[in-house]
Amino acid sequence: AAGILLGAATASAHGMTYWEATLVLDDIPTGGQNQLEPGKATLADARRAIVRAGLADDYRKKDFTGDGMRFVTFDFNGAEHCIFRAVTGANDKRDVDDLTIRSYDIMGKSVRTLGGLRVGKSCESIEEMYGEPSFSETNEDGTTAYTYAFGDKAAALTFDVDAAGVIRAIHFRSEI
Repeated sequence: AAGILLGAATASAHGMTYWEATLVLDDIPTGGQNQLEPGKATLADARRAIVRAGLADDYRKKDFTGDGMRFVTFDFNGAEHCIFRAVTGANDKRDVDDLTIRSYDIMGKSVRTLGGLRVGKSCESIEEMYGEPSFSETNEDGTTAYTYAFGDKAAALTFDVDAAGVIRAIHFRSEI
């Protein structure tokens, strides 16, 4: 994933708002949708939405404490690969399900942003909707990371795009 500068004083010329980081998943049993808003939705909400979308029944959980912080990761690698993370203080003893999502990585086509951006869609869609990114860089795998920073929220949404101009992954990062 691309390295992201959070909290930098970036004058964003793009028109993307923080709400674009909200994920939308189909709720197969009800025919409706579930939304996961970073900073509000919990890891339990993510697990429930992934299962109800038919993308995975199981996940790997990592709960690590170090440097005064607690890092919890739910890694779903079923039909489509999705990772959700929570970060909190080391003394926070809440159940992992109650921790809020602070970052995610989406590598499958079924999960989309509030504006409809998803893996497999053309990169042109992003720039048509939101303008130029805050910055871009080339990843080790040859994809280009287009990052839209939200200075007021100390957060960023990044789209990894291949040489053909197709979105290959979506990453969200925020500070706690």
